[in-house]
Amino acid sequence: MGKFDQIIHNIQEWFQKLSSGQKRRLALSCTIAFAVFLTISVIISMSNYNRKKNTGNPERITIFSPIPAEELFLPDEPDFIHGVILEREQRLNWNEQDAAEYWQDPLRFGEEPWREKIEATVDLIFERVP
Repeated sequence: MGKFDQIIHNIQEWFQKLSSGQKRRLALSCTIAFAVFLTISVIISMSNYNRKKNTGNPERITIFSPIPAEELFLPDEPDFIHGVILEREQRLNWNEQDAAEYWQDPLRFGEEPWREKIEATVDLIFERVP
């Protein structure tokens, strides 16, 4: 048996020999001692906190990021996309020449077969939906 085990064994024997009243007094005195210790430590830490707070020189915390900001955040997007007109002049009346600038006939470049394929696919999807 090691020295530590011997010490624990002696404490256990001593505690078993105590009466119930003595055990209650021992538990009460240990509780009071712990409460006093806890109170004193809180008072000391609060006085240190107040002393640091009143010095007028707050501690500065510098945070260094291991990831560069360029890799962490997405780059800004451009303000406009080429070929897209964000604004146009408002008109009350339009003629063909005015609308020609903004209108492209989808059938002009032979897009009818694509339209038929897309419509057939959409019809097939709607037929399968319960």
